[in-house]
Amino acid sequence: MHSIGSTLGEKTMTKTRIRLPLVLVAMLLGIGSLGAACGTPVETASETGSETASTPESPPSKSLDELRLSAYAPLEGGEAVFYMQGWAYGFVPGERPQKLFGIEGFNIRNYVPVEDMESDLILASRELVFYTDPKSGEAISEWSNPYTEQTVEVFHIQNDPVNFRMRRQGESFVGVSLDGSRVYGPSAPPAEWDDYFVWHADVFPFYPIPGWEKNYTAAEMFDFYVPKAGLSSDPFETMVSWTRVGPWLPWLGMDGHEGLMVYHARSRRLSSWDDLPEWIRARVDQEYPQYRHPPEEVDVTGHNETSWTFYMKEMKRRAQASGGS
Repeated sequence: MHSIGSTLGEKTMTKTRIRLPLVLVAMLLGIGSLGAACGTPVETASETGSETASTPESPPSKSLDELRLSAYAPLEGGEAVFYMQGWAYGFVPGERPQKLFGIEGFNIRNYVPVEDMESDLILASRELVFYTDPKSGEAISEWSNPYTEQTVEVFHIQNDPVNFRMRRQGESFVGVSLDGSRVYGPSAPPAEWDDYFVWHADVFPFYPIPGWEKNYTAAEMFDFYVPKAGLSSDPFETMVSWTRVGPWLPWLGMDGHEGLMVYHARSRRLSSWDDLPEWIRARVDQEYPQYRHPPEEVDVTGHNETSWTFYMKEMKRRAQASGGS
């Protein structure tokens, strides 16, 4: 829900199998297996100064950084499913914004250890999100563009993979590039809102896309609501708010048109796959079986899939199938 660099040594690893033994988790979190098994509080402070919270009734077994990571997926191994639902809008300066379609789907993920890098974890995932009719809520296969009055084919979000790599540095975890060569820095400490810790991430992607003249430029705003109860249990009730401001999707037929898109959605971690809406599970079984589980291997030399890279690949595949170049 995207070779290890020379700075990390001569050895390279292109794929790694999933499975996080408790010993490895304990090593990553800087705690002994006995302490982890007994639920001993971990007294740590990140480089940003955040500290472990505690309650008299239920002593914490995680630091804040450990809570943040376990909110994304189980650190001891296993899958997590995040269901999302929201809307996409068209925004043209000087015109009234328009609701274009709904968005509904999921991201399924797990942690994958990195071979020969005991300090690193990769959150490996794939996500499938359907564009839906604003009135009926049903997934659509074609869409009438109100700006061009043309009917276009719909390309649902099929991002496989979407990966994020983290590294333990001292007593905190920092984000690093997928190949491990660049360090992005630690997460800001969370705010405390009643029974929740709230982490935020404001991300501004800016990179070239093959086949497009301009760089992809966008803003993605995340708020992660993680229950404080997760300090001593698995935080199943994690919720996420997401807003994206970015260019027109490549299949809309809006090249050269002024304006942009605004997405606003919310997401929550489910207890199990069976908690997804039945129609989504049925579509996965019938058409997208690879999205039933997260990736079991990660190619650290690869790249995350996006709506733009998927569209380009699909257009190339169709051209080759029809005898084109």
